Amino acid sequence: MDNPLDFIDFDEVIQNGDPAKWRYLGPKKGSPTPATSKDALPGTMKHYELYLNENGDEIELHYFRHPDGTVGDVKIK
Repeated sequence: MDNPLDFIDFDEVIQNGDPAKWRYLGPKKGSPTPATSKDALPGTMKHYELYLNENGDEIELHYFRHPDGTVGDVKIK
């Protein structure tokens, strides 16, 4: 199963620090939720997770988890 932290864009790492040093706060309320995109494979889930980055700022990690355990479209909000 893929770890979404392994797919963070380098620009996000520069802004938020090393993902290995982030503190996981838990899933955002209501997460995960079924993906609703017409292009999403059946069983794909949208995840929203809360973290404290290296600067102590709360950030949200958004990503899709596909039925085979892979992740896609990883973003920081």
